[in-house]
Amino acid sequence: MTTQAVSLTVIGSGANGGRIFSGTATDGAYTAINSTNGSAEIGFAMKGRTVNNISGVYTAGSGVWVLRNRVTNMIDRSGMLAKTGSASPLGYPITPITINQNHILQVYTLAAGTTYLGWIGFRGRPPELVQGTIADGNSGELVTAADSSSLGSFADQVVDSVSAQGSDGKVVSYAQILDGNGGELWTVLGSERNTLGGCPEAATKNVCQGGMALTVMRGMTINLNVAA
Repeated sequence: MTTQAVSLTVIGSGANGGRIFSGTATDGAYTAINSTNGSAEIGFAMKGRTVNNISGVYTAGSGVWVLRNRVTNMIDRSGMLAKTGSASPLGYPITPITINQNHILQVYTLAAGTTYLGWIGFRGRPPELVQGTIADGNSGELVTAADSSSLGSFADQVVDSVSAQGSDGKVVSYAQILDGNGGELWTVLGSERNTLGGCPEAATKNVCQGGMALTVMRGMTINLNVAA
Protein backbone atom coordinates (compact mmCIF):
# COMPACT_ATOMS: atom_id res chain seq x y z
CA MET A 1 0.00 0.00 0.00
CA THR A 2 1.11 3.57 -0.65
CA THR A 3 1.80 6.10 2.09
CA GLN A 4 2.08 9.86 2.36
CA ALA A 5 3.08 12.52 4.88
CA VAL A 6 0.34 14.46 6.68
CA SER A 7 0.31 17.35 9.15
CA LEU A 8 -2.51 18.83 11.23
CA THR A 9 -2.93 21.67 13.70
CA VAL A 10 -5.47 21.53 16.51
CA ILE A 11 -6.16 24.81 18.29
CA GLY A 12 -8.53 26.45 20.73
CA SER A 13 -9.31 30.00 21.66
CA GLY A 14 -7.55 32.00 24.36
CA ALA A 15 -5.44 30.03 26.83
CA ASN A 16 -6.30 26.67 25.21
CA GLY A 17 -3.42 27.13 22.78
CA GLY A 18 -2.70 24.59 20.06
CA ARG A 19 -0.45 21.76 18.90
CA ILE A 20 0.86 20.37 15.62
CA PHE A 21 0.46 16.68 14.75
CA SER A 22 2.28 14.89 11.94
CA GLY A 23 3.09 11.45 10.63
CA THR A 24 2.92 9.03 7.72
CA ALA A 25 -0.54 7.89 6.63
CA THR A 26 -1.27 4.57 4.93
CA ASP A 27 -3.58 5.26 1.99
CA GLY A 28 -6.95 3.53 2.12
CA ALA A 29 -6.98 3.02 5.89
CA TYR A 30 -7.40 5.05 9.06
CA THR A 31 -4.02 6.06 10.50
CA ALA A 32 -3.53 7.54 13.98
CA ILE A 33 -1.46 10.74 13.96
CA ASN A 34 0.41 11.85 17.09
CA SER A 35 1.93 15.13 18.19
CA THR A 36 5.04 16.23 16.31
CA ASN A 37 6.65 17.18 19.60
CA GLY A 38 6.71 14.17 21.92
CA SER A 39 4.74 11.76 19.69
CA ALA A 40 1.74 11.74 22.05
CA GLU A 41 -1.86 10.89 21.21
CA ILE A 42 -4.11 13.93 21.21
CA GLY A 43 -5.96 12.58 24.26
CA PHE A 44 -2.77 13.02 26.29
CA ALA A 45 -1.16 15.92 24.43
CA MET A 46 -4.26 18.16 24.77
CA LYS A 47 -6.29 16.55 27.56
CA GLY A 48 -8.77 18.99 29.09
CA ARG A 49 -8.34 21.66 26.41
CA THR A 50 -11.33 22.92 24.46
CA VAL A 51 -10.53 23.11 20.74
CA ASN A 52 -12.49 24.83 17.99
CA ASN A 53 -10.31 24.61 14.87
CA ILE A 54 -8.66 21.63 13.14
CA SER A 55 -6.71 22.04 9.92
CA GLY A 56 -4.69 19.42 8.07
CA VAL A 57 -2.82 18.73 4.84
CA TYR A 58 -1.84 15.65 2.82
CA THR A 59 0.94 15.32 0.22
CA ALA A 60 -0.97 14.29 -2.94
CA GLY A 61 -4.38 12.76 -3.63
CA SER A 62 -7.15 13.33 -1.09
CA GLY A 63 -7.92 12.80 2.57
CA VAL A 64 -10.12 13.34 5.60
CA TRP A 65 -9.52 13.59 9.36
CA VAL A 66 -11.52 12.38 12.36
CA LEU A 67 -11.41 12.96 16.10
CA ARG A 68 -12.47 9.59 17.45
CA ASN A 69 -13.24 8.20 20.90
CA ARG A 70 -11.27 4.95 20.89
CA VAL A 71 -13.39 3.41 23.67
CA THR A 72 -16.77 3.90 21.99
CA ASN A 73 -15.25 4.06 18.45
CA MET A 74 -17.57 7.02 17.80
CA ILE A 75 -16.47 9.91 15.59
CA ASP A 76 -16.86 13.09 17.64
CA ARG A 77 -15.66 15.53 14.95
CA SER A 78 -14.65 15.17 11.30
CA GLY A 79 -13.43 17.17 8.34
CA MET A 80 -11.38 17.12 5.16
CA LEU A 81 -7.70 17.68 4.51
CA ALA A 82 -6.21 20.12 1.99
CA LYS A 83 -3.25 19.56 -0.33
CA THR A 84 0.03 20.75 1.17
CA GLY A 85 0.40 24.47 0.50
CA SER A 86 -3.31 25.16 -0.04
CA ALA A 87 -4.78 25.12 3.48
CA SER A 88 -6.60 28.28 4.54
CA PRO A 89 -4.60 30.51 6.91
CA LEU A 90 -7.84 30.88 8.87
CA GLY A 91 -7.88 27.16 9.60
CA TYR A 92 -11.12 25.19 9.64
CA PRO A 93 -13.53 25.95 12.51
CA ILE A 94 -15.36 23.09 14.23
CA THR A 95 -18.00 22.95 16.93
CA PRO A 96 -15.97 23.33 20.16
CA ILE A 97 -15.11 20.10 21.97
CA THR A 98 -13.10 19.36 25.12
CA ILE A 99 -10.41 16.75 24.52
CA ASN A 100 -10.44 13.73 26.84
CA GLN A 101 -7.87 10.98 27.28
CA ASN A 102 -9.82 8.58 25.04
CA HIS A 103 -9.56 10.82 21.99
CA ILE A 104 -7.32 9.92 19.06
CA LEU A 105 -6.69 11.93 15.89
CA GLN A 106 -6.86 9.89 12.69
CA VAL A 107 -6.63 10.51 8.96
CA TYR A 108 -7.91 8.51 5.99
CA THR A 109 -6.00 9.32 2.80
CA LEU A 110 -6.01 8.14 -0.80
CA ALA A 111 -3.30 8.33 -3.43
CA ALA A 112 -4.04 10.40 -6.53
CA GLY A 113 -6.60 8.70 -8.76
CA THR A 114 -10.33 8.51 -9.50
CA THR A 115 -11.65 7.52 -6.08
CA TYR A 116 -13.74 10.20 -4.37
CA LEU A 117 -14.29 10.65 -0.64
CA GLY A 118 -17.30 12.18 1.10
CA TRP A 119 -18.97 12.81 4.42
CA ILE A 120 -22.70 12.34 4.94
CA GLY A 121 -23.80 14.22 8.03
CA PHE A 122 -26.80 12.92 9.97
CA ARG A 123 -28.96 14.59 12.57
CA GLY A 124 -28.31 13.12 16.01
CA ARG A 125 -25.64 10.58 15.02
CA PRO A 126 -21.99 10.60 13.83
CA PRO A 127 -21.21 11.31 10.17
CA GLU A 128 -20.50 8.48 7.75
CA LEU A 129 -17.43 8.33 5.50
CA VAL A 130 -18.30 7.34 1.93
CA GLN A 131 -16.23 6.73 -1.18
CA GLY A 132 -16.57 5.71 -4.80
CA THR A 133 -14.35 5.16 -7.84
CA ILE A 134 -15.69 7.23 -10.74
CA ALA A 135 -13.99 7.61 -14.12
CA ASP A 136 -13.67 11.08 -15.62
CA GLY A 137 -16.78 12.09 -17.55
CA ASN A 138 -19.02 9.62 -15.71
CA SER A 139 -21.44 9.33 -12.79
CA GLY A 140 -21.02 6.94 -9.90
CA GLU A 141 -22.30 6.10 -6.44
CA LEU A 142 -20.68 6.90 -3.12
CA VAL A 143 -20.97 4.00 -0.65
CA THR A 144 -19.76 3.60 2.91
CA ALA A 145 -16.03 3.10 3.29
CA ALA A 146 -16.68 0.60 6.09
CA ASP A 147 -18.87 -1.92 4.26
CA SER A 148 -19.90 -0.52 0.82
CA SER A 149 -23.50 0.19 1.90
CA SER A 150 -25.71 2.60 -0.05
CA LEU A 151 -27.34 5.66 1.49
CA GLY A 152 -30.63 3.73 1.71
CA SER A 153 -29.16 1.47 4.39
CA PHE A 154 -29.60 4.42 6.79
CA ALA A 155 -33.39 4.39 6.37
CA ASP A 156 -35.27 6.81 8.67
CA GLN A 157 -32.11 8.78 9.52
CA VAL A 158 -32.09 12.48 8.56
CA VAL A 159 -29.30 13.79 6.34
CA ASP A 160 -28.24 17.31 7.33
CA SER A 161 -25.08 17.78 5.24
CA VAL A 162 -23.16 16.35 2.29
CA SER A 163 -19.57 17.04 1.29
CA ALA A 164 -17.24 15.39 -1.22
CA GLN A 165 -13.61 15.56 -2.25
CA GLY A 166 -11.87 14.31 -5.37
CA SER A 167 -8.18 13.94 -6.03
CA ASP A 168 -6.12 17.04 -6.84
CA GLY A 169 -7.38 18.77 -9.99
CA LYS A 170 -10.61 16.76 -10.28
CA VAL A 171 -13.89 18.56 -11.00
CA VAL A 172 -17.26 17.43 -9.64
CA SER A 173 -20.04 18.76 -11.88
CA TYR A 174 -22.84 17.98 -9.43
CA ALA A 175 -23.95 15.66 -6.64
CA GLN A 176 -27.36 13.98 -6.47
CA ILE A 177 -29.48 11.94 -4.11
CA LEU A 178 -31.82 9.58 -5.99
CA ASP A 179 -34.71 7.44 -4.78
CA GLY A 180 -35.00 3.70 -5.35
CA ASN A 181 -36.51 4.28 -8.80
CA GLY A 182 -33.83 6.69 -9.93
CA GLY A 183 -35.97 9.76 -9.26
CA GLU A 184 -34.11 12.96 -8.40
CA LEU A 185 -34.60 14.11 -4.79
CA TRP A 186 -31.70 16.53 -4.31
CA THR A 187 -28.99 18.05 -6.51
CA VAL A 188 -26.21 20.56 -5.85
CA LEU A 189 -23.47 21.89 -8.10
CA GLY A 190 -19.84 20.99 -7.44
CA SER A 191 -16.52 22.48 -8.50
CA GLU A 192 -12.77 22.03 -8.62
CA ARG A 193 -11.03 22.58 -5.31
CA ASN A 194 -9.22 25.90 -4.99
CA THR A 195 -5.49 25.34 -4.35
CA LEU A 196 -4.74 29.06 -3.97
CA GLY A 197 -6.46 29.69 -0.64
CA GLY A 198 -9.56 31.87 -0.37
CA CYS A 199 -12.71 30.57 1.30
CA PRO A 200 -11.58 27.89 3.79
CA GLU A 201 -13.95 25.22 2.48
CA ALA A 202 -12.83 25.75 -1.13
CA ALA A 203 -9.44 24.13 -0.56
CA THR A 204 -10.86 20.91 0.89
CA LYS A 205 -14.22 20.25 -0.80
CA ASN A 206 -15.58 19.82 -4.32
CA VAL A 207 -19.11 19.60 -2.90
CA CYS A 208 -20.25 21.36 0.28
CA GLN A 209 -23.89 21.54 1.33
CA GLY A 210 -25.37 22.00 4.80
CA GLY A 211 -28.74 22.93 6.24
CA MET A 212 -30.43 19.84 4.83
CA ALA A 213 -33.28 17.85 6.37
CA LEU A 214 -33.74 14.87 4.04
CA THR A 215 -35.18 11.70 5.57
CA VAL A 216 -33.52 8.60 4.14
CA MET A 217 -35.68 5.91 2.53
CA ARG A 218 -34.62 2.44 1.46
CA GLY A 219 -33.18 2.30 -2.05
CA MET A 220 -31.76 5.82 -1.93
CA THR A 221 -28.30 6.45 -3.40
CA ILE A 222 -25.91 9.41 -3.42
CA ASN A 223 -24.08 9.94 -6.69
CA LEU A 224 -21.42 12.24 -8.14
CA ASN A 225 -21.18 13.38 -11.75
CA VAL A 226 -17.54 14.01 -12.61
CA ALA A 227 -16.23 16.23 -15.42
CA ALA A 228 -14.21 14.71 -18.25
